[in-house]
Amino acid sequence: MKKILCTALLLSTFTGTHAQPFNPLLATMLQDTLDAYVAAIPNVKGMSAGVYVPGQGVWQGTSGVSHEGSPVTPDMKFGIASNTKLFVATALLKLAAGNQLGLDDSLHTWLPDYPNIDPDITLRQLLNHTSGVSDPLSVPPWMDTIMNNPDRFFTPEEVLGWVGAPTFPAGTGWGYSNINYILAGMVAESASGMHISQLIRDSILTPLDLNNTFYDVMEPEIDTVAHRWYFGVDFHDTSRVGLNTAGGCAGALFSTSADMVNWYQALMNGQVLDSASFAELTDFIPATASYTYGLGLENQTFFGHPTWGHGGSTWGYKSRMVYDPCMDVAVCGLANAFPAGMDGITLLLFRVLVNHLPGCGATVTGQATVCRGDSLVTYSVSEIPNATSYNWILPEGVTGTSTTNSITVSFGQSAVSGDISVKGVNSYGEGAAAALAVTVNPVPETPVVTQNNNDLVSDAPAGNQWYDSNGLIAGAENPVYTPIANGSYYTIVTLSGCSSEPSNIVDYTLTGLGRAGDAFTVAAYPNPFKNELVIEAGGVARQQDLKLSIQQGRLCIKEFLLEESLFRRLVLDQAFIL
Repeated sequence: MKKILCTALLLSTFTGTHAQPFNPLLATMLQDTLDAYVAAIPNVKGMSAGVYVPGQGVWQGTSGVSHEGSPVTPDMKFGIASNTKLFVATALLKLAAGNQLGLDDSLHTWLPDYPNIDPDITLRQLLNHTSGVSDPLSVPPWMDTIMNNPDRFFTPEEVLGWVGAPTFPAGTGWGYSNINYILAGMVAESASGMHISQLIRDSILTPLDLNNTFYDVMEPEIDTVAHRWYFGVDFHDTSRVGLNTAGGCAGALFSTSADMVNWYQALMNGQVLDSASFAELTDFIPATASYTYGLGLENQTFFGHPTWGHGGSTWGYKSRMVYDPCMDVAVCGLANAFPAGMDGITLLLFRVLVNHLPGCGATVTGQATVCRGDSLVTYSVSEIPNATSYNWILPEGVTGTSTTNSITVSFGQSAVSGDISVKGVNSYGEGAAAALAVTVNPVPETPVVTQNNNDLVSDAPAGNQWYDSNGLIAGAENPVYTPIANGSYYTIVTLSGCSSEPSNIVDYTLTGLGRAGDAFTVAAYPNPFKNELVIEAGGVARQQDLKLSIQQGRLCIKEFLLEESLFRRLVLDQAFIL
């Protein structure tokens, strides 16, 4: 067993979103739904509900009472029970990201051996409930032991002494066990030197400004706590010490519905874990017939929508979280009674969002790579359910307007790469965005061509394509091109799919001469020339007369050649064309 004391934690910073006021039509429908069903279900004493909608922020509603004469208020704290597990799993993932432990570490790496607990169980198997460890907390005689000792501080080691034989060998099945998370909290303390409550406070609650959430017993109670009702009995005056020290990491947190939906919004939008850790969190494995399980997170379908979340039940409280990763909406329901039908009410609140907000899952289609200066480029999206209009969001330097599911845009010279996204809109608000990442490439500078002796040279080092009066010259793609015929030549540079304007045109005259069957050659260069002209002749087989004139008619040179070669530099006082 090893133990590492850490002196610092890597903290995530929560960046708040600027939302417009919550849509009043949607708020009214949510509150009416909450009131109607709390009144209709007798065993729901009181309930606090929270809803997060992108672009609108958080709605919070309450219904029912904490106790007679005391209505539930938005600031009341409720036990969230097993929704504590996601906080614990996230804290361990942050320790793993900081290389303070590994998800595939075995228990014996961090803890001593305990009866009926396989020391080779991994931390991952604890967090996704594949350890096979049994759960004595909700069955006699241990449930009675807790109930009969409400003021007693139960240590984790004492609770582990209650564990019976494994329900299956580690890694061979799935079975929900609160003991898994008690063990996970012990490992976290062994690895970090801090109690799990402090880890959650330092790495999650404080950075996210979740100031209405606390770890019961280990931290002071914050403001007003809703009375808890257990099978119709008000347990408010009964100590929670025994219950929440025995359950500990499996369910000791208290919170508000607003804090809980803000927690989900931050976690699910990358403000808490890095991408690799988040992938571990959402690595869902088969669990029950109705859902799969990640690390402290369930994956199940409601109203045709795949959702993530968790439920929670404890003596006197119920909680339910629902998050739609496509719509990016979160719903929390907290009730101060057990048993209570509040899970169904939470799902009905989620159904309000599904039925009235614009849907999601659409795909934006169009060019993913464009050039600055491109115009009349069209993007579209399939019709979004419940949408009566569309809101397109364009990167900087891209212009275009539309309220339909199609938009035609232009990419200015200052356009930058980014997402072209669209949201469905109706009287209840906007839906989640569908987006296409678009890369905007610059247009290359117009190249300049000069003549060097018999070569044409582009000042662009790459991307050239040479042309003559007949069009593209196949294979002529280097910065230097040597023509083989008289004509007009230019080049166009293409980089990352974007083409420059054509270069300047060079009128080229081939000045090398020869006779079929002879080795006699003559070259005069450059042409045009300024001041200095070079004339070369070679391979003379017999007497030859050589005359060279400029276009103005002036005779430059007249030679009689016999069995010899000629090399001469002719200097004139201005520019000429031969």
